[in-house]
Amino acid sequence: MVSRTVIRSVAASLLAATGLLADIASIEYSIVYSGDSKPMGEPPWLTARFEDVKGDLGEAVMVTLDVTGLVDKEFVSSFFFNFRESIDPGSVRISDVAAGNFKGEPEFRIGRQDDQNAGGGYRFDLEVDLPTSRRERMGDESQLSFLLEREGGIGIYDLLVTTLSENKEESLSVAHIQSLADGSSVWVTSGSRFSLEPGTAVPEPATTGALAVVGGLLVWSHLRRRKGAPVA
Repeated sequence: MVSRTVIRSVAASLLAATGLLADIASIEYSIVYSGDSKPMGEPPWLTARFEDVKGDLGEAVMVTLDVTGLVDKEFVSSFFFNFRESIDPGSVRISDVAAGNFKGEPEFRIGRQDDQNAGGGYRFDLEVDLPTSRRERMGDESQLSFLLEREGGIGIYDLLVTTLSENKEESLSVAHIQSLADGSSVWVTSGSRFSLEPGTAVPEPATTGALAVVGGLLVWSHLRRRKGAPVA
């Protein structure tokens, strides 16, 4: 007789294997660390969302960047991110680029930290460079998404990596905001904090069938218990 404990253990393993337990991470750019002004809107001025998904090469990350608190002519001209030390930036592929509410096309620069320099002496592995011309800017209520993948897979925790500024301040990511009311620009950061929420990945068809079998076994064992039949 298959025990209920074994059945539940198999179900939990299948759920984990399907990615149903994957996380979604979000960071908010609410701190000005370089510049004398601030954007006119309420922080967070920008957000970044990282979601574990399935790509052509296996585990991948969908990155979604949103402008949430810029007003008037203010716009973001660049975002910077890091990879875990074990991830070779040259192995990461970027695809499925989609822009919402702005017409510009981003340029991606990728490489070890010595190549991607941000304000305050921060160094990063990935720079998302955005257009600055008035008709192509990424301003308020704009969105940009893209997929990161590599042979061997990549997950959200491979991007939740801090780097140090010249003043030894930690940050997961920084961004450059331009065209403030006084004509200046500022660098903003998320600091080292992020939030997590449960993912909603859908299991593979074969695994869905296996979960159905496990579910049937649980129902069957429950009915036998109600009828007084012995269940291990």
